[in-house]
Amino acid sequence: MLSKSKLEKLDIAVGKCFAKSQLNDEDIEVILAASDDEFYNNMNLLMDQVRFIKSWCQVQCQRKWGQSYMTGTVEDRMNATSPYSKYSYKGYRT
Repeated sequence: MLSKSKLEKLDIAVGKCFAKSQLNDEDIEVILAASDDEFYNNMNLLMDQVRFIKSWCQVQCQRKWGQSYMTGTVEDRMNATSPYSKYSYKGYRT
């Protein structure tokens, strides 16, 4: 069970996904750290809605990673990793 503040942060991040607005780093971390059960049980979302949220989060991760890759230095580009690579065990492409 999530605490009240974590549930509120997750609720705000999910709202941003449905509105297709840009996610900040905190929103991405909240969504990626949440399990599917938290989406189903605490927020009463359907499987298609959860899939949309995760795909929008992945798009935003790729956008943020691409922006930092293009604006960074050569050393930054050599050491660049995707911001969601630590969540690859959940099935996210890196």
